Amino acid sequence: MKIIVVDDELSALCTFLPNVVDDMNVDCKMFMNSPRAALEYVRINTVDVAFLDIKMPEIDGIELASRMLDLNPNIKIVFISAFAKDEKAISERLGGKVAAFCHKPFSAESIRSLLASLNTQSSCPKLFLRTFDAFDLFANGVAVNFSSRKSKELLALLTDAQGSYVTMDTAIGNLWADKNVDLGKRLYRDAVCRLRLTLKSIGAEELVEFGRGRAVINTKAATCDMWEFVKNGGVFSGRYMPQYDWSIVTEAMLEQMKK
Repeated sequence: MKIIVVDDELSALCTFLPNVVDDMNVDCKMFMNSPRAALEYVRINTVDVAFLDIKMPEIDGIELASRMLDLNPNIKIVFISAFAKDEKAISERLGGKVAAFCHKPFSAESIRSLLASLNTQSSCPKLFLRTFDAFDLFANGVAVNFSSRKSKELLALLTDAQGSYVTMDTAIGNLWADKNVDLGKRLYRDAVCRLRLTLKSIGAEELVEFGRGRAVINTKAATCDMWEFVKNGGVFSGRYMPQYDWSIVTEAMLEQMKK
C-alpha cells in the first residue's frame, strides 16, 4: 500500500515515521509544507491513501484532497487535525471520498490500527467491460474517461481478442490503416502510453499486460458481457461495439452463436 502524509508540523510527521518505516506492506512518502509537491507526486504515482492535515497555510487539506481526487478518483483520503471539525460536511463536500478522520495527538497504536484497516480495504476497482451496444470500461460502476479516443479503441481491440496477444502491427492495421508505417507506430506508442496512464489513474494497471510490440488483456481482472456470452450464452442485442468498423467480424460470430 502506497501512502503519503502531508502536514506542516514536523512532530506529526515524526509520529508517523517509526510506525511505517519497518512495515514491508507500506510505502510512505512524507511532505512538510509542500502540498504542491504532493500533488505532483500523486499525478505521476499511484497512491492508495493520502493523510492530509486539514489546516495548512498554502493549501488547506480539504482543497488539497479535492485536487488529488481529480487526479486519482480512487485515492483514499484521511484527514488529520487537532481541531474539532464538521466531519459529515467535509465528507459530503468531497463526495463521500473521506476514508477516516485521525485526531491529533494520535498514538502509535491508532496509526497502526488505521493503516491495517486501510490496507485491508485497499484493493483494485471492480472492472466491467461493456461491448454490447457501445464500448465502455466501468470501474466500480462508473464509466472511465479516456484521455484519447484511440487509447480507448486500443483497449476495445484488446477486449475483442479475449485474452490473446494483439501485436503492434495488428493494432495499427485496425486503428490506423490509412497511415504510413512510421506514423502508425508513433500513434500506437502514444495510445499505449495514454492507456497505461488511464489504467494507472484508476488503480487498474493489471488489466493490460504490455510487452515489446504487443499487448494482452487480463481476462481475470475484469468481467465482460461478450466474454460471458461466448462462454455461457445469454442475451445479445445484435449490436457489438458499433463505433468500430473492425468489430463486424466478431459481431458476425456472435450472431451465429445466437441462432
